[in-house]
Amino acid sequence: MPEVPEPLPLAAPEGMEAAQEPLIIAALREEVIKVTVSIPLVVVLGALVWLAWRYMGLRTWQAVLCMLLGFLLAATSSAPTIRHAVTQIVRALTGH
Repeated sequence: MPEVPEPLPLAAPEGMEAAQEPLIIAALREEVIKVTVSIPLVVVLGALVWLAWRYMGLRTWQAVLCMLLGFLLAATSSAPTIRHAVTQIVRALTGH
């Protein structure tokens, strides 16, 4: 049966200086893990429309009119310009 290596300690024992810690532990402490959470813009806009409908008195025909305008704008030649502008606004707000 193969011998299982002993796990490394998570913290240095009391009285041990930081210079004596294993290099692996020191490297792990310096590592920063970033997690990116992505929410589609259509979900955010849908939530805003729902909140406007629920609490601000947005009528159904007004929401349908806004959706129709969005679909019609997506079929025009200005769609790439609008997409680029929205992308720049989102990047400015999120810091990316």
